[in-house]
Amino acid sequence: MLTHEGPNSPKAKIKVIIADDHPLIITGITEILEKNKRFSVLETHKDGNSLMQSTVLPDVDVLLLDLNMPGKDGLQVLEAIKFMGLKLQVLVLTSYFSKELAAQCEMAGANGYILKSDNLDSLAAIILEVMDGKKVFPDFSKKTEEDLNEFTFLDQFLKKYNLTKREAEVIQMVCKGHNSKEIADLLFLSSFTVQTHRRNIFKKLNIEGNAISHYKFASEHGLL
Repeated sequence: MLTHEGPNSPKAKIKVIIADDHPLIITGITEILEKNKRFSVLETHKDGNSLMQSTVLPDVDVLLLDLNMPGKDGLQVLEAIKFMGLKLQVLVLTSYFSKELAAQCEMAGANGYILKSDNLDSLAAIILEVMDGKKVFPDFSKKTEEDLNEFTFLDQFLKKYNLTKREAEVIQMVCKGHNSKEIADLLFLSSFTVQTHRRNIFKKLNIEGNAISHYKFASEHGLL
């Protein structure tokens, strides 16, 4: 009698797609997973648009998803996967140590949030945990003294990028997951004023108008 082997069966291959715009990350993760006979890397993608056009996406067990990709970014991919009703497990791989961004990813359907700065040799074990129904997110409760002194350099920073203090506030609030209306309410401003601030930010920093671009800039410059 034939029996169906699910992905948690010891004999079944766990089918994986890797989406990241850094070739070294893709190569490194592929090598890590291919050391374990449980895993089969079906495809790799360097941007969100090609990922969402994949014909095998509905059939994979696990998607390893970078947040900062060309085309659709990671959050947009998560929302698209949720909209399509796909049943795969999604592990976000990111450089952003951000409680707010991790919460956004979890709300959008991610099963885990893995920092690229951590030892990715344990990635295979983490995937198996997620396949067993666990969620894997960092412990954000331990902040260092340096983390708490986040605006000690603010004046020089604002001068360098020609930003106002209000624009720096808006960047931080976008990174905390607030939309323009929520920012307007919290700062007692009109939505039009917030949108103007955001347009000025995009122009001054030469970044795209999405949350991931804000996270990338804020992370690189110590605003998170």
